[in-house]
Amino acid sequence: MAIFRGTGSAATTSDQTTIDTVTQAVVDAEAAQTAAETAQGLAETAKTNAENLYGDLAAVNTAKTDAETAATTATTKASEAAASAVSASDDATNANASYILTNGAFLDFQTLFLGTKTVAGGDTIPPVVDNQGNALRDGALYFNGDSNFLFVYNEGDEEWINVTPSETVTLSQVSDVTANAAEVNILDVSAQTPSDGQVLTYNTVGDLNWATPSTETNDLTASVTWANVPDANITQSSVTQHQAALSITESQISDLQTYLTTETNDLTAAVTWANVPDANITQSSVTQHQAALSITESQISDLGTYEPVDTDILRADTADTITAPMRGTITDNTTSLTFDMITTNNFKAAVSSGTPTLTFQYNSTSTLTNAEGQSGNIYLNNTGATISADTAVFISSADLTTINTAGKYWLSYFCDGTNVFVAVTPALTSQGL
Repeated sequence: MAIFRGTGSAATTSDQTTIDTVTQAVVDAEAAQTAAETAQGLAETAKTNAENLYGDLAAVNTAKTDAETAATTATTKASEAAASAVSASDDATNANASYILTNGAFLDFQTLFLGTKTVAGGDTIPPVVDNQGNALRDGALYFNGDSNFLFVYNEGDEEWINVTPSETVTLSQVSDVTANAAEVNILDVSAQTPSDGQVLTYNTVGDLNWATPSTETNDLTASVTWANVPDANITQSSVTQHQAALSITESQISDLQTYLTTETNDLTAAVTWANVPDANITQSSVTQHQAALSITESQISDLGTYEPVDTDILRADTADTITAPMRGTITDNTTSLTFDMITTNNFKAAVSSGTPTLTFQYNSTSTLTNAEGQSGNIYLNNTGATISADTAVFISSADLTTINTAGKYWLSYFCDGTNVFVAVTPALTSQGL
């Protein structure tokens, strides 16, 4: 049985399977119909035989049963054939719908990819319509078989754009490059492999190359426009480093004669001067003007190994008698209760409000190592502040309560290098305790 499948086009494997199923169903329906017709013939034959054998009741009954069975079989086959026909109709409907969808997708694809176009093939390059003769769509593609370039259609600008990557990129294709090709080539030294000590050199032709520098003797004559060096850039060492190599004549010393006017043993004209032998320099020659020398402490290399014997200098390894007052200065901390023990060991402070913290520092830091062993006194006048103690300050809770009451107090402290221990007197008045 032939089935009409529409105009020729690409079809999927699933569509062909559906068509084969429909074809087989029709064949099965035709077979069922043939079987039914055969059964009907048998029934009619049985009827004739029954009539011929009218006198034989058993034969008639048998023929009747056979006829009824054949009729039932024919009815069943007819029902199966009808069901197969309905199923075949449904499959045909589904196959037709699948074909419509597949064909539509294929036609849509043809409007987007126009295939390969060549002049030899008689194609219009670039295409002006799609393969269905319709207006070009945005994003449509075609491959130019002559130039081997792929193009995409920009509907907004109505133009074909070459989207095939190029094997090479020119500077004109890079929008944000400011250098020209010649300038880039000058800097292209990647093809050369430099050796240790080589430098980049440039010539008037425009080449940039690696080269080994010639031996330089600090001769800047050809490269520097010389001018006077500023006095500030001439250090003392620049002048004195070669003073031993100087050779100065008498005529270069402008005031030499002023030093020779009182000389009674002027041997200038009679003696050729040279270095005086050490043996001829007497001790008195050296010491006669020692009072005129001005020697700084830094010039005496072993000063630290000597302890001067002076009654006015206290020494740690001898018993000393103090004949003049010895006292530490008092640092006025004003309203601050942060005492820096590098300044002195005695302080005074007056606080009237706020919540200041009793704190000890050394050189503005909380590290008290360098203050180990230091002790001193603090005069505190509190007229209304609420005082607390730093974690490194050890003070009794009773003493802390005491100095939080308005009054004038004497605090004594001692530092062990890590913490500071503070003792407090009761409030003091002009009459004492």
